[in-house]
Amino acid sequence: MFGFGSSTTGGASNSGGKSSNSIKYGRVIDIILDANHPEYSNRGKSLSINGILFRPLNTSAVEEDDKDLKFAYCGMNTVKDIPLKGEIVEIISQPKDDNDTTLPNPLKLYWNKIIPIWNHVHHNAIPDTKQFPEQESKADFGKYFEESTKVNNLQAFPGDTIFQGRFNQSIRFTGTKYESNELVDSSNNSSPLIILSNGQKEAGSADEPILEDVNEDPSSLYFTSDHIIPLTQANEKRDAFDEEPEKADTYKGSQLLANADRLYFNARDEGAYISAKENIGLNAKVVGIDGEDYVGLDAKKIYLGTTAFEEKEPALKGQTSTDWLEDLVGLLESLANTLATTPPAPPTYIGGLIKEGVKLKAQLPQLKGILKQLHSKKVYIDNK
Repeated sequence: MFGFGSSTTGGASNSGGKSSNSIKYGRVIDIILDANHPEYSNRGKSLSINGILFRPLNTSAVEEDDKDLKFAYCGMNTVKDIPLKGEIVEIISQPKDDNDTTLPNPLKLYWNKIIPIWNHVHHNAIPDTKQFPEQESKADFGKYFEESTKVNNLQAFPGDTIFQGRFNQSIRFTGTKYESNELVDSSNNSSPLIILSNGQKEAGSADEPILEDVNEDPSSLYFTSDHIIPLTQANEKRDAFDEEPEKADTYKGSQLLANADRLYFNARDEGAYISAKENIGLNAKVVGIDGEDYVGLDAKKIYLGTTAFEEKEPALKGQTSTDWLEDLVGLLESLANTLATTPPAPPTYIGGLIKEGVKLKAQLPQLKGILKQLHSKKVYIDNK
């Protein structure tokens, strides 16, 4: 087993040598995650964040004895893979800040990466059975971390770049044809594909590598260039389309798919906009559109209902129809008033009725001619 004093490069140890590339190994005992840690101030305050207290592998120091523990600063400044208690890490000596007078040597220790003892993404902690025989069946992960048997490594394909967290989160950059890669074939081999997944479907064993599943993973994003993603649509009703768009699980090309139990988009300070060159489709059991000031809807043609596409039932214009009805009602009202005030019998009293009849007859062709103008030329409704 590699010990703390071993070096893969032949460089000097931490006892004052000048080499900056000496690689050693240690077991993580504790991690400084925030200012609440008792060693935060002693190890340089903010400089100590994500630093570790560790025990060199070739020593017999007891883990509980803080006097014999070494300290290594975090050696990563962008992507950080924080180790767990019990994991083995690579320790490397690097130059320190010239202004740092707390360390006597020109070098200080950094932890650089976690050694994949078990080659598993969930954890690589190994019990120290030599000092603590009771840990033979279970490693001590510290106070908070809980081991799970439902975390699997992702199956990799040739040329993949995979970022995978300890709790079934992953980002995969892929694109190579492979026997078990159902998303890439001869037609799109080497075409870029990105899969971002949060959570995995359950596998038979934590030792088995697993693939993302767009339908069973809790939430995921797929960025395609020339691929078909077998997404099962939550709702396939598309009656509002005269020509139904291609479904998500048959479309092959550049596509962004988001799948989860709930999608919520929130524009906190300005607006949320969806623009598409061809179609935008919304389908659900209930679709609600609410506006505080107004709701605007415009198109060359607006169809309300499935049979509206036949354009047999144009909607009536509101004010134009009202004006037409007012003219008709005025004529009928004049006729009604004459009828109501005409005394009975002698024929000499029917002159008023004749006058109103002539007036009504003269106006009816004009009213009839306006009827077609009452129809909207862009809004059509269902004829059921």
